Amino acid sequence: MSNSLKASSTGLEIVDKARQRLGWTKTSTARWWQDAHTSKATLRRFWQGDRIQKEIFISICAVVGITNWENIAELTDVNDVNIDNYPIYLDWYEAPNLESFYGRNEEILQLETWVKAGCRSINITGIGGIGKTSLVLALVDNIKSQFKFIIWKSFHYPTSIIDLLNNLLNALNQKNVDNVQAGSFQLVQHLQKHRCLVILDGIDTVSRNSELSDFVQKLSLYRHQSCIITTSREKQNYTEVNTKTVANIKLHGLSKTEALELLKCRGFTGKELGLLALIQLYRGNPLGLKLVTPFIQSVFAGNVAEFINQNTLIVGERLKIIIKQQLDKLSELERDIIYWLAIWQEPISFSRLQTHLLISVDPGTVLLGIVELENKSLLERWVSDHETSFSLQPLVMKIVTDELIENAAKEIQRVTKHQDISHLQILRTHWLLRPGTDDITGERIINQLREKLKRVYGVSLPQILAKISLLLGNKSPLSIGYMACNLEVLGNYD
Repeated sequence: MSNSLKASSTGLEIVDKARQRLGWTKTSTARWWQDAHTSKATLRRFWQGDRIQKEIFISICAVVGITNWENIAELTDVNDVNIDNYPIYLDWYEAPNLESFYGRNEEILQLETWVKAGCRSINITGIGGIGKTSLVLALVDNIKSQFKFIIWKSFHYPTSIIDLLNNLLNALNQKNVDNVQAGSFQLVQHLQKHRCLVILDGIDTVSRNSELSDFVQKLSLYRHQSCIITTSREKQNYTEVNTKTVANIKLHGLSKTEALELLKCRGFTGKELGLLALIQLYRGNPLGLKLVTPFIQSVFAGNVAEFINQNTLIVGERLKIIIKQQLDKLSELERDIIYWLAIWQEPISFSRLQTHLLISVDPGTVLLGIVELENKSLLERWVSDHETSFSLQPLVMKIVTDELIENAAKEIQRVTKHQDISHLQILRTHWLLRPGTDDITGERIINQLREKLKRVYGVSLPQILAKISLLLGNKSPLSIGYMACNLEVLGNYD
């Protein structure tokens, strides 16, 4: 018998079911090829039906729990597969490896339908950690045979259009260009001649402006046989509606069933009390659930219900950085809105929000701000029989609340140092005690801010706050805003 094997079509179906049970992708789960002591390229050849070394073939099967490799292999001698029938993988090194992937069957089916229909541009949006990149990696496993070239670009640093063009052209073995027009013409020619799949992962992370997204929009206007997939945390300008050539899909959290499978893979049995509450608390965010489970297992010995009873969220540093990057790009109005939502800690109607803004803003402008925050996947919409209300996603609520308290404390420290109340911006524009309440929840932000300041000023905090209050003098109500109210309630404690 030859020292090489290839999988039969039936065998590949068996392996496919085995890897799905583990939550693995076909080629992007690093553990698979690492445990099989082989490479990603070899695993890809296995899925393409190419012959690979017998020992590696057996190892690939064994890693997913298949010991009867004979049932997977096609044991008859056949000619080698013609490599021209399969895609040429170019510039794939920026594609990340995956630990696991669960669910998303409906989303993958929808994406496959769009690709098959000849859609030229697809944008996948969703909050950080929701699984946009993972979804694309899983999708590529299913559709790679439809393309001649597959290119993956991840955005971590500012990138100009000309740099992106030359990067793509280099991957396609084309010459560099020195202007966008020439580069676009050259790229479109290649997209027309060959069926290419181009993935631009995290296109919104490199700049506040829409330069790159506008460029992608223009590419979708040309007639070509290729597909460009972008992932972003906010809806792009060109994806207001789905058309034959441009499509948009927004990812939400995993379903309860899918999230339970993820938690089982992380060491839970699936029968622990509080698992469904945990899934709801994190809104099915895969990265959020992956990051909190080690904490529950180490600090609470796996007792999920005890963690839930703490009435808090643990946001890993990785997810915190992802969301804070998005918050840093908000406009002043958008930041004002999310701070108010963090103070309320519960859904608030548009009309109620409008009445608490310090400076009267045109309702249409405020509404546009809410729409932008929704497009950025930061808000949750609550619809009742009477009105629509808005709140922050729990993960966002935690990060925004922490940021609000941190920035408010810094403002007071700057005023104390410089004796200038112009540094009080948050305390001027936001009443930190939730309006109309005197309960513990309503005082939560005030209490946390007070404790933070007490660690800085100790027992002298009341005197510090009193001195700041004196600085308000006879200034106008608009220039003072909520300052006096905030300083008074901060200073009132035993």
